[in-house]
Amino acid sequence: MSKLVALFVAVGLAAPSLAAPAANLRQLNQERRIDAGVRSGKLTPHEAEALRAQQHSISREKQVMKARHGGHLTKRDAARLHARQRAANRRILMNKHNRYHGRNHLKI
Repeated sequence: MSKLVALFVAVGLAAPSLAAPAANLRQLNQERRIDAGVRSGKLTPHEAEALRAQQHSISREKQVMKARHGGHLTKRDAARLHARQRAANRRILMNKHNRYHGRNHLKI
């Protein structure tokens, strides 16, 4: 299931977007941070799935906003997406530094 979500996000990010290339880069970076957290064991599978779902939700919202305005984002829409990405960033950080660890986490 998580690979399917990652595939949809990757396909959505691969589409050319002239309106907000920085937002696409940020989305990709956050996906990489989630994947790195799973690999290092700092994120549990449940946390990672919730974070990926949040990223997918942001991506879907962006597509809807662009569809409403002829393929462009308004300043208000861009600000809303930016705020959601900031919240997602904080959530990734909090989940990576909480007391729960995935099955791969090594305590040295």
